[in-house]
Amino acid sequence: MVRFKHRYVLAELVFGNDLLVYNVTQRVVYAAVRDIIEQLHGGYGIGLFTPGMSVKYINEYTRMVMVRCRRENLKLLTSAIPFIKHLPDGKGGQLPCFLRTLHVGGSIKACQKWLVQHNRQVLPTLLLRCTSEEEKSRMRKSIFDSTIVKEEPWTEGENDT
Repeated sequence: MVRFKHRYVLAELVFGNDLLVYNVTQRVVYAAVRDIIEQLHGGYGIGLFTPGMSVKYINEYTRMVMVRCRRENLKLLTSAIPFIKHLPDGKGGQLPCFLRTLHVGGSIKACQKWLVQHNRQVLPTLLLRCTSEEEKSRMRKSIFDSTIVKEEPWTEGENDT
């Protein structure tokens, strides 16, 4: 039995305007990363990359995304992420954005520890952008629950239910 080692890339979604919440899902990020790898590296890149890749975590308030890939394909992922220029918005349009790589870790636990430290630093600035107390409480809850979301990670080939 062969054990595949993975790497986890934490990236921040940076949008052009300063709206607080975007409706970005794991499926949208997965499709964007897969499409850009296909554009840059062709069928070879998709063949290497698809089996081990998944989007493990996404937070719509802090705009953090965690993508898992196999260790030997890390350079494919980190070379492709800066070329993402937009994400589909679900209404047929495109949201202009880019992903900024913040951290690469060898385990989910290491990335979670880094994410908790990062969230503690950015919490005051994020709370300033909130307009109501309800938004502030949702933001705090989202940041304090910086562990993996309850939703299962989405990878290609699963049923769309």
